[in-house]
Amino acid sequence: MLVAEKARHINSFVYGKGADYLIGILKERLPDLEVIPDDLDETSAEDEEYEEVTESDWYKEISARMTAGDHLVIRRENKGWTQRELSEKTGIAIPNISLMEAGKRPIGARTAKKLAAALGCDVSDFLG
Repeated sequence: MLVAEKARHINSFVYGKGADYLIGILKERLPDLEVIPDDLDETSAEDEEYEEVTESDWYKEISARMTAGDHLVIRRENKGWTQRELSEKTGIAIPNISLMEAGKRPIGARTAKKLAAALGCDVSDFLG
């Protein structure tokens, strides 16, 4: 028996300068695109107050739970690197990288400097 699922809907909200231009491009590429205007006009969208993500309670809670190893995994994966590639770029042995990512080996100051230089981030990401 063949089972098929209808394509899921994607809901997006577009506001601000260039919104009409972007919607026009999307309509050209996606002829079945349905644009549903809402009751939020352009001026009220601009008046909304936005909070810097790093100042939000959500971000602070997540950051407090992250270990240096978590930061290392995220930074490495964001670069699309394997542990082997990070090892080649830093001179740190693969097993040591694995242990640091697992939280079973601390990251010292010298190692943090090597990691930060290779990954293009701040040393503080890897230091307690």
